[in-house]
Amino acid sequence: MLLRHARTLRALRYYALFIGYPRTGHTLLASLLDAHPRMAFANGLDAARYFVAGFDVRETAVLSIWSSRRFTLKGRRSTGYNYVVPGGWHGRWDVLEVVGDKSGDLFSARLVRDPGAMSRVLKVLGDKGRFISVLRNPYDTITTMAVRGRMSLEAAASEYFALSEANARARMQVPASAWLDVRHESLVEQPRETLRTVLQFFGQSADAAYLDRCSQLIFPEPRRTRDAGAWTVPLRDRVATKLERFPSFSGYAF
Repeated sequence: MLLRHARTLRALRYYALFIGYPRTGHTLLASLLDAHPRMAFANGLDAARYFVAGFDVRETAVLSIWSSRRFTLKGRRSTGYNYVVPGGWHGRWDVLEVVGDKSGDLFSARLVRDPGAMSRVLKVLGDKGRFISVLRNPYDTITTMAVRGRMSLEAAASEYFALSEANARARMQVPASAWLDVRHESLVEQPRETLRTVLQFFGQSADAAYLDRCSQLIFPEPRRTRDAGAWTVPLRDRVATKLERFPSFSGYAF
């Protein structure tokens, strides 16, 4: 694969890792970016695993290209959703400048188990590293974690804040210019503006047709999964108190 993509990889500017929490819209955002003619994003590669194991940027990039193409060949369907952007550049590109992986929950879980993983990832990536932290209302995320993981809300909240601590430690190691917070709610409510911000983060632009096609794939409004959870007032208050320790959650409430 390195031989096959040697010429393509000459244009590579950035490798992007998602970082964050499960069920926050990583697959959606990564597919929107994968539809751009200068970007390719793996679906669930767990790229951090390869960086920690000693793979370099080019080696991990070709694995990411393979993952993107495999997901495309399989129809880009996941958990009941279709992630094909009509007319998008999935599995192909014009000039490939950005490659990445959407496995933010796997990366953050690794940081919980191995706090030193971030420094090793940064050493490999150098100035090519870019990090996208996808955020969603914590009460929605915790509820979905509880349902999917068949655990109590209390256990899911504990796991959520373990990830939050790990992500906060990781953020302190990354230059501010290489880190971007993206709120799932903003992507749903203002898709064009939010996508422009993400693309600018990578030094990219997009025409109106691309932004319109991406908007067709986005749900009309964010799902309030928190309403299906058995939230008690004491638990809500405990979560709210803990959220105050993390500036990135500012403005979120039940």
